[in-house]
Amino acid sequence: MKVSVVVPSFNYAQYIDACLQSIQSQTHSDFEVLIADGGSTDGCLEIIEKYCQTDARFRLVSHEDLGQPDAVNKALKLAHGEIQCFLNADDVYLSKEVFANIVKAFMAYSNVSIISSSGYYIDADGKYIKPVRLRYHPFDSIGWMKYRVACLQPATFWKKHVFESISFKTDFHFSFDSVFFYEAYMRYSWLEIGDVTAGYRLHGSNKSMSVKSVRINELASFERIKFGGGTWRATYLLGIAGIVRMLESCGTVGKFFSKALYVLVNGLAYLTCYRLPSI
Repeated sequence: MKVSVVVPSFNYAQYIDACLQSIQSQTHSDFEVLIADGGSTDGCLEIIEKYCQTDARFRLVSHEDLGQPDAVNKALKLAHGEIQCFLNADDVYLSKEVFANIVKAFMAYSNVSIISSSGYYIDADGKYIKPVRLRYHPFDSIGWMKYRVACLQPATFWKKHVFESISFKTDFHFSFDSVFFYEAYMRYSWLEIGDVTAGYRLHGSNKSMSVKSVRINELASFERIKFGGGTWRATYLLGIAGIVRMLESCGTVGKFFSKALYVLVNGLAYLTCYRLPSI
């Protein structure tokens, strides 16, 4: 089974060599790497070209896009693999057996369309920080996906027909992957396995972990997709976004209270088993 890996890239020269090397070193050699670069100016393209010139499995398929979801969509439309995934240019695979193990799992569970695994948070230098714990609530399970989409994006793989029916929404910029995985979960069979697969790099500018009003507004839009246009969950998040928007103009003090609000909101979400949404 061929694996198609999309790498969306933009000015991550510091990390992309480690990303591409972790793909190239896979023992399962039947893969293709489709790199979509949004116009990097930091030397990233030179690193990408090196891989494309020396390994025919690597291709630079796009030089401009309208953002990360558009980049991933463009690349996946050119993919030939039966199994698909995307690995951000700042992330890595932590084992040479990732593709081999995923292919083995899809072959063992032929009725499954999505498989997700686990990983570690790593720092800017690639050092392990701690395991990614998505199911830290004692009652949490994949059955809670409607209330909390909990999967590690670089450690999640799907069959080609999933993307053919569900593309990444380009009007979402912070949570486009969560929207995609939620819609996939609602339509197809999903399997969680315990393999440690990916390194999710923390370097201070991760979009998915930022406390910004625009991101929280987007999460409110996601709640409308899940629960309908009139859901109180969206109204609740819009109220929180409004508070964060006011704090954004208050400098250092605002940042402090935004972080405190983040802890409070997510603590309430945890205590209510995510019936109150988290941010």
